[in-house]
Amino acid sequence: MSYRSRIAFRFFLCPFICIIVYFVIMFFSMQVAALLKGEKYLDHEGLIYLIEGVLGVAVCILWCLIKKKYELGTPTISSGKAIDWIYAVVSAFSMMGVAVLYFYLVKNLHISAIQKSLEDYDEMMDMTSISQADLYMNVIGTCIFVPILEEMLFRGFLMQGMLELKKPLLAIFASALVFGGMHGQPIQIGYAFLAGLMLGSLYYLTRNLFMTILAHMIFNLMGSGIYMMWSIPEAAENVLTVTELAAIVAFAVITVYMALKRKERFSKVEEETGDINTMLPERHT
Repeated sequence: MSYRSRIAFRFFLCPFICIIVYFVIMFFSMQVAALLKGEKYLDHEGLIYLIEGVLGVAVCILWCLIKKKYELGTPTISSGKAIDWIYAVVSAFSMMGVAVLYFYLVKNLHISAIQKSLEDYDEMMDMTSISQADLYMNVIGTCIFVPILEEMLFRGFLMQGMLELKKPLLAIFASALVFGGMHGQPIQIGYAFLAGLMLGSLYYLTRNLFMTILAHMIFNLMGSGIYMMWSIPEAAENVLTVTELAAIVAFAVITVYMALKRKERFSKVEEETGDINTMLPERHT
């Protein structure tokens, strides 16, 4: 396969495959929920998220086992170093900080289409009418299983493949674009894209999918999970907001540090795998 063919496959066909797989999993989740709850299955969003997460994780694990068996290469999942854990937690809080700034900006853009999207988003996120059981399933699904599914799919499969072409910045941007667009709702697309850029950076600089899963879980927990489960006092919310904004600076500092240390940490691995560009004789065609 020529270099151009690999580019087309990794940056065009693979994103399409990821989106199709994600929505097929979502479709089957809805069908299972419909079998369990009947015509009003859409009122049980938490159940749908839980089924989607569990089913998706099962599919991704099966795919990883197939890839490992046929030596196709799988993303690294390990305990990592202390700095990786710190980077993952800081990334999660800084994503929340970026989301705070993002929502502040869009709420102050007096454009009718944006304001309508904000109203739709608030309605979509309203959980006041769901049952307690569905609330718990929603939290478990969105804060545990869905992050695993999305990270295995969009970082572990999509971005990992893009990185094989030695274009890290393009891989981070492209995978974030697909990740954001997959969310569908206009307001969600914006902050999911920004979160995708940060998760992509975290994955590239740690080479560890577990860290992006951890950061994604914390992000979803802090962004919606805790608000579903508890009523957060205004004083506590203000402290969280300040912490999240401060985390943006910490994220920038650690990212620079990790970028400077990356070659030292992973040069041996990259020497063993080789530069794919030097292994493609047709790369100039």
